[in-house]
Amino acid sequence: MHPVIDYEKCTGALACYEVCPADVFEVKEKDEVKKAVVVRPEDCTECEQCVDECPVDAIELVD
Repeated sequence: MHPVIDYEKCTGALACYEVCPADVFEVKEKDEVKKAVVVRPEDCTECEQCVDECPVDAIELVD
């Protein structure tokens, strides 16, 4: 499983990027706002910290 971000909901808080112990995310410019992007899904440890910390519930783990 790995994180998938719903960019319609994402506000660019970067909480997922800050808490991820596996460095799955990188910060990139998206829609003129810096947002986290999943760049290493294979490194996800399924800890769900990104899901828990997202203030707008924009992340879910999927297969």
